[in-house]
Amino acid sequence: MIPRILALLMVFSGLVGALGSAVWAQDAVVSSSNAAGWEFFEKEVRPLLIKRCFECHGGRELKGGLSLASAKGWMVGGESGPAIIPGAPEKSLLIDAIHYLSMEMPPNEAGGKLPPEEISVLTKWVAMGAPDPREGVEVLGGMTREEAARWWAFQPLPSIPVKSISEDVNHIDHLLDQETEKRGLTKSPLADHRILLRRLTYGLTGLPPSPEQVDRFIADTSPDALSNRIRRLLDSPEYGTHWGRRWLDLVRYADTAGENTDRPLPHAWRYRNWVIDAFCRDLPFDQFVRLQLAGDLTTRDQDLASRSEGVVATGYLAIARRFGHDIDKDMYLTHEDVIDNVGKNFLGLTLGCARCHDHKYDPISAEDYYALYGIFESTKFAFPGCEPNGQPRDLVPLLPQEEIDAIMKPWREQQEQWKLATQRREEVAKDVFTNDSIQATRLIQKSHVPEGESVEIRETQISVTNGDVVMLTFEPGDNHGADSTLVDLNLRELGGQRRQWSTTDILDDFTISNPQEANEATWCFIEPTPGGCSYLLERQDQINGQKDLKKWSLGDVPSVFVNVSEKSLKVWTELDARSLFCHPGPKRPVSIAWVSPCNGMLAIRGRVADVHPAPLDGVTFRLEHIARPETGGRLIELGKASTATVSSSISEPIIPVAYAVVDRDAKNSRLQQRGDPKELGPEVPRRWLSVFGGDEVPKGAGSGRRELADWITTNPLMARVMVNRIWEWHFGKGLVRSSNDFGTRGETPSHPELLDFLAVRFVQSGYSVKAMHRLILQSEAYRRASDVPASADPENRWFSRFSRRRLTAEEIRDSLLTLSGELDPSAGAAHPFPEEKTWKFTQHQPFNANYETNRRSIYMMVQRQRRHPFLALFDGADPNASTPARQSTVVPTQALYFINDPFFHAQAAKVAERWETELDQESRLVQAYRLLFQREPTPSERDRLLRFLADYPDERVGKWAALARVLLASNEFLFVE
Repeated sequence: MIPRILALLMVFSGLVGALGSAVWAQDAVVSSSNAAGWEFFEKEVRPLLIKRCFECHGGRELKGGLSLASAKGWMVGGESGPAIIPGAPEKSLLIDAIHYLSMEMPPNEAGGKLPPEEISVLTKWVAMGAPDPREGVEVLGGMTREEAARWWAFQPLPSIPVKSISEDVNHIDHLLDQETEKRGLTKSPLADHRILLRRLTYGLTGLPPSPEQVDRFIADTSPDALSNRIRRLLDSPEYGTHWGRRWLDLVRYADTAGENTDRPLPHAWRYRNWVIDAFCRDLPFDQFVRLQLAGDLTTRDQDLASRSEGVVATGYLAIARRFGHDIDKDMYLTHEDVIDNVGKNFLGLTLGCARCHDHKYDPISAEDYYALYGIFESTKFAFPGCEPNGQPRDLVPLLPQEEIDAIMKPWREQQEQWKLATQRREEVAKDVFTNDSIQATRLIQKSHVPEGESVEIRETQISVTNGDVVMLTFEPGDNHGADSTLVDLNLRELGGQRRQWSTTDILDDFTISNPQEANEATWCFIEPTPGGCSYLLERQDQINGQKDLKKWSLGDVPSVFVNVSEKSLKVWTELDARSLFCHPGPKRPVSIAWVSPCNGMLAIRGRVADVHPAPLDGVTFRLEHIARPETGGRLIELGKASTATVSSSISEPIIPVAYAVVDRDAKNSRLQQRGDPKELGPEVPRRWLSVFGGDEVPKGAGSGRRELADWITTNPLMARVMVNRIWEWHFGKGLVRSSNDFGTRGETPSHPELLDFLAVRFVQSGYSVKAMHRLILQSEAYRRASDVPASADPENRWFSRFSRRRLTAEEIRDSLLTLSGELDPSAGAAHPFPEEKTWKFTQHQPFNANYETNRRSIYMMVQRQRRHPFLALFDGADPNASTPARQSTVVPTQALYFINDPFFHAQAAKVAERWETELDQESRLVQAYRLLFQREPTPSERDRLLRFLADYPDERVGKWAALARVLLASNEFLFVE
């Protein structure tokens, strides 16, 4: 290294003398700044540097300290000194490195040695004196400010005069035709009315048209037939459902949080339904965006309905994924998820790439990232709960505080009564089993019941007084071998009224109350504790889905449960008919106490059996007589006090809340070095992106979300990105195919003038999404057939035909339900999640569920960690990332779905039933084709299907259901032409 440095010094001294190397380098750049040299740099060198070098030497994190993003960067050089000696490639470290001499750049892991032609370009450039027009320019991330100012996506929208919709439609086709003609491409003819209506109906509603709708459309020869049909489809509530699903794909909507227990989000559905409603009523898109970013702030001074809407809309921010075990400690990752999604969805910019360092390619600096980070760090996000920090909190009420207070007042008063009742219960509990009770207790029988065996309670006669207690207690062994213990206890009065009591007497009214009265006696189900007891107060009127199994418990165990059925039930074990069972918990006994209503002699007998044998240690029971009347009275009094506390604790009013965000104390965030929240750099003011002016959040303005919403909705990127999405969702690909990335790593528009034309018309329409539909769908480009013409580009980049597409997962499922007549058209609401107070999800036992519904698929529960099997199979959106366009795969498991899936078979059978009204086979085939394909079968199709029916086993319903499965699994049904 020393000889090389000496050689460099000799070169510098010979050229610049006492002025020094830096001054010489400055002069060299100036002297070489001629037009030809700069043109060579712009055409040959700059693209090569960006492509090959900027990964390591173009952003904030610079390998070896060397930046090649500006002339100053290579002049100053890195750890080894200046990278270039202008005019002397043989002395320049850059040329040395690309020849793999003293060092190797780019290294093998970054693409390997440059090809000879690229080495030649850089060598020639250095030999020319390294002309570089970038000296003295401001660098923003991976671009200079000058480059950013020239970037196509950042340009203002052009001024285009308003014209009629027919003229605009013609202009769309004119701009497309220019490109097809330039490339010598042949356009497909227009599609027939049947295919067009099917395409339109699926495109706007996600459902198939009915045969009657097709017939009317074909018969309508008026010039307004197409526009009228588009209008009717846009007015349908199914339009909002279908296009709401597209938006939910973008915002990675899910009904679970995504942290390591994947907790449910019971209130996220409000945002989902708001999105659907917004598309239905054609909420102006700029307002749609503002509400999602700052609805709680922009509607603060409006009426209650508007304020509620604004709060619910911020569910867009709240549904960001949570990460890790203790999500409060990992909120920096949630903020990154929000920033990344905001950038991609609204601006087509990958803002998340600037978290650890300046964006390597786009004009986004790390300071820009943390300027936005401060806005969201100044925002309080609803908390979904997590394993170490309990249940949800910070949900946002949808009612004013005074109304909430009025609703809650009766409950709060009731809570005071509950506290008093609880105190009374605790006092009574201490007095139930006193020393006097213990001294008055006489053991009748104590026995051990081995696993799977039965022990008789020997008939015993005792003398009782009104209020005495007969108590049967079950205790688990050391390894908790006690479970599902059958109890058959019978008591008989030997004198007086000669009454009888049995555990079978209390089966039918078992869960009405605890304690429970029967034939003047009282039965109590309790857990005895040192110095007292606790009633089993948690009631279940079914167990494991069995309505004949009912129980009282404290938690899962201990419990007393019954089978009220006239037959035995096979659940976790065989439970005898009309029987009562006890189940102690680990180190927690359980008792059945009987309070005597009589004076005199009593005979007791019965049986105890373990009905769930396992290689454990069985159960022990103890039958006792407490000969003290006060004990029974206090036990009953305790039961009444316990019941009072339960009845008053289950009436808490439900206040409507949203999973949303609100402002918190505003503050600027500090830059996180290399994205590490533990390594903080300087504070960054909350502001807009530098490339767009960098306006700061005014002092006292709160978090800055309101200002952010204004900055985004007035930026031309928002209009360009959204019209590109609308185009993509109709044509299968956008004018910009990288629809989430309008930066330098994305693709440039295939038809830039058309993209800007649509964006201008979008703004002029008041950001009406429906107006965009009407404009695009009437174009000839949309109405073309999908047949591939003789001369066409394989990828259909120039839209010379319509691109055939497979139905999405939701469209397949919704079509099956529609055709079977089983579709529930009502809107979904909350999912049947377990009550929040019961949540005990852990990393090893996270939440997981599938809830069946016959509503549209948008209302299915979407889980982040375990996707619904059907949606995963047919390329549903990934709820963990923005999905601008669905994939369309063809895999063997999809074919297996049509062969084996019970849901598909059930819907196919229902579809077949719709043909039963036709008397002959040929009429049924016609009905089948009209229903599924909106056309009649051809003669060859009819013959083939009749042969299928003839060869099928002679089962009238089975063969038509089989035929339905064949047709529903066909390409004609699964694809839109």
